[in-house]
Amino acid sequence: MVLETDVRSKIISAPSPTLKAAISNAQPLYFLPKDPVIQEVLIPALCASRSVNLMMGYFSSGSFAEIAPGLATFLRNSNAPMRMVVSPFLTEDDFEALTKSDEDLRNLAERILSEDVPDQDVIVHHTLECFAWLITQERLVIKMAVLREALFHPKVWLFEDGENRAALHGSTNFTKKGLSKNREQLTLSRDWKGDEAVFHIDRLRQEFNTLWSGGDENCTVVPLPDAVERKIVTRYKTNEMPDESVVAAIWQKAHELPPPFITDTVHKDELRIPDYLIYETGDFAHQGQAVRAWAESGRGGILEMATGAGKTITSMICATQLQDEVDSLLVVVSAPYRPLIEQWCGEIREFGVYPINLTTVGGPEKRDREIKQASRRLRTGTSRAEVLVTSNDTLCTERFVNSIASVQAAKLLIADECHNLGAESFISNPPDVFDFRLGLSATPLRQYDEEGTAALIAYFGDVCFSFTLEQAIGKCLTEYDYHVHFVELTDDEMEEWKELTAQIAAHAWKLHSNQNDDDPHLEHLLRLRRLVLETASGKLDTLADLLDTEGPRTLRFALIYATDKKPEQLEQVNRLLQNRGVLFRQLTYEETKSQEKTRKILSSFQNGQLRILTAKRVLDEGVNIPQIKLAFLLASTTVRRQWVQRRGRLLRRCREIGKTHAVIHDFVVLPSRTYLSTMENLDQDTRKLVRSELERVWEFARLSRNGPLKGGPYEAVQYLQELANESGID
Repeated sequence: MVLETDVRSKIISAPSPTLKAAISNAQPLYFLPKDPVIQEVLIPALCASRSVNLMMGYFSSGSFAEIAPGLATFLRNSNAPMRMVVSPFLTEDDFEALTKSDEDLRNLAERILSEDVPDQDVIVHHTLECFAWLITQERLVIKMAVLREALFHPKVWLFEDGENRAALHGSTNFTKKGLSKNREQLTLSRDWKGDEAVFHIDRLRQEFNTLWSGGDENCTVVPLPDAVERKIVTRYKTNEMPDESVVAAIWQKAHELPPPFITDTVHKDELRIPDYLIYETGDFAHQGQAVRAWAESGRGGILEMATGAGKTITSMICATQLQDEVDSLLVVVSAPYRPLIEQWCGEIREFGVYPINLTTVGGPEKRDREIKQASRRLRTGTSRAEVLVTSNDTLCTERFVNSIASVQAAKLLIADECHNLGAESFISNPPDVFDFRLGLSATPLRQYDEEGTAALIAYFGDVCFSFTLEQAIGKCLTEYDYHVHFVELTDDEMEEWKELTAQIAAHAWKLHSNQNDDDPHLEHLLRLRRLVLETASGKLDTLADLLDTEGPRTLRFALIYATDKKPEQLEQVNRLLQNRGVLFRQLTYEETKSQEKTRKILSSFQNGQLRILTAKRVLDEGVNIPQIKLAFLLASTTVRRQWVQRRGRLLRRCREIGKTHAVIHDFVVLPSRTYLSTMENLDQDTRKLVRSELERVWEFARLSRNGPLKGGPYEAVQYLQELANESGID
């Protein structure tokens, strides 16, 4: 039943809430007609949505009367069309309306054509005229789905408000009986309710986008004008639903249509910059500057932007503007890790295109098929932009490059954390099929690898824009406090250090002449000696004291970084947390092999259910977890990029948890001051270690809030500088 008039008027006159606010209190499961799904879900969701997409086995314009208040608000508050993929079976009245010519359709809608937007009373009492009005105003776009000898039978509503998404799905058709009389069941999935709901919405949205763009080889989707012209649409009486026996003939008619199955008036999938993005002014004005710099560089080059400064968003703005110039664009995004790839897919959806995650489709043959389907959609004009997301490992394979080369469209490569591509596989076989190239990194220069850095610049172009961490803090990144904890080696660890040093001394001439590259044994000795510092047992004792000092109330949204060189340290950290009854999960390469497991871990951490994440290198680059506000860095290396990335990981803003600043605890281990200051000839590797620790502590300290305060990190810098001076380290 339609809501009473006074209730409808209250809903239609009230300010539109967010989708989350509108349906947060709705039930997750409804049985019709006894449960009020229209009042609790459909009308509030329509009122709050900026876009609505439907897949329906059967459609009747009479059902508009059931949702009139929400539909009227949706039409008033949004310019977006309501898109529907339905079966070609329509009621007698709708068939008569849809088979009219364009002129007759306008004449049918004449009663309300003079109004800007029909109100709920018009929708209730003149459903056919409203139906015709929506089509003539291009506010309702319908496509007919035809399967060979089978019925198109999903029942799905997809709602979005630009921030949150919801899906209502089950057995209910979009007909008057389906909504108000039949015994039906509907499930409500909301993306703020957990990973399972997100999976349902993503999967349903993917199915809709695939059908809408004509990418399903087993289902022909025909725009309404062509379907009417070719008489694919057929009629049924409400008490005699069609069955499979009539489908074959309709399929045959559908395939008599000349490709492409699209008219100029039908919406095309394309990249669109979200209305809520402000990138030319304010705290994120650097994004607009970066977009212009890349364009002025001939749409090639590297954006050197601090972690958290919005490299992903900036690159998608670049891609959108490029699409508008070339009209047909294939975008390939490459990233080094699966969590980062998943994150990219979520960001890309905000720009109006559903990306294809090639890491989840299967092997090379299935990747080829996805690329061919994307190519066909670009070629036939059903989409202006297609986005493929893949791993760095796949990017440089010959088969993948050949598949991309076959696509007849302009091609853009966006390489996230592009410094990873300086490895041999990329240098020896760079993918030269891309017309435009955009590299992204907070640290594009490859430390200790001039050849790899040169190869990156030769491929992408120079760094065309730079936005440093120092520039970002206080604008798009939060401030932080930095605490240094010096840890002493035990007697046994110091003896091990000395013994390894004695063995290294036998190769001292190679160290001084830089001829150790070809000596695997010497490299092994150096790694073992560095590991003594990185896995010093005193770190665990210091961590335990800090955790006890912080107390269980403050141990929330915390991250502990362990070394990736020896698994025992992470295991010891985990046992330490278990003994204190702290809720935690580890997130390493093993966990990220499972997309579902990774989502569950991150979701539990972000909603506060888990208090601590323990991790190794997998969280170094790109993964966006803005809730992290407390970090313990047990393992730091001499590679500048790693500790720059780790710091940036902590400084992302998060208003949801009231994050005002971050806190970093850094663990520094060196051989004893006495040992270093009494050694007459420190070897090159030891000197490099001391210099690296001094450089890192100074870099962290100089941008911290508490640097010059009593007991602050400047005192640690002074200590390290004195140690370097006493040891003769320049």
